[in-house]
Amino acid sequence: MINELLKSNLTLRIVSSLLLAGVTIFSLFHGSPLFETLLFFVFLLLMFELRRLPFRAQGYFFVGLYSIISFLSVYWLSKEVYLLFFLFCIVWSSDIGAYCAGKFFGGPKVLPKVSPNKTWAGVFGACILTLFVTRLFVDYYLIPNEIRVAPVNFQILDTDVLVLSLIFSLLSQIGDFLQSYIKRQLGIKDTGSLIPGHGGLFDRLDGLMFVAPIFALFIYYL
Repeated sequence: MINELLKSNLTLRIVSSLLLAGVTIFSLFHGSPLFETLLFFVFLLLMFELRRLPFRAQGYFFVGLYSIISFLSVYWLSKEVYLLFFLFCIVWSSDIGAYCAGKFFGGPKVLPKVSPNKTWAGVFGACILTLFVTRLFVDYYLIPNEIRVAPVNFQILDTDVLVLSLIFSLLSQIGDFLQSYIKRQLGIKDTGSLIPGHGGLFDRLDGLMFVAPIFALFIYYL
């Protein structure tokens, strides 16, 4: 099993993930304008990557609009640093939990015609690790009881955090499946090769791009 994990570029995935997470967290907590600069730079790279994919004209329009909405949502959420950090950790722990549980336990596939590597073990692994990480947030007060994202100001309870983390973990995984479906339709395996062990930016940001607008709408209308 260890040999299989090593053959699957596990080392590259870990190193690149730690580097990307470190840069993102540093820029987020450093604040403006560093985080906005990073966000804009990543958006430009993503647009360049998507431009090289064999979409039809209508496909470019919808994927481009989808990307703009996602990045604007992340920008809006960044006004409350810990709230966006919370979302990042949900998405990251979902990815890590799904990958590790899927590799170690295998088992039945969820939607083999859409994503042949996604297993039910991975789904449960993603949820379990997300709940564990969220529990750390609650225990160490990394999420303030009062969240402010203009014009929102609301109270959040510990139980709310756990339930929300589970819901948005599942939504993040749906985003992963959506991106896999798009790649299936295009007849490609990865959207690029920019990130070692992961593929392209769209491959890495799939869950976040899907869940960020939903999370932002939830916060706004809560």
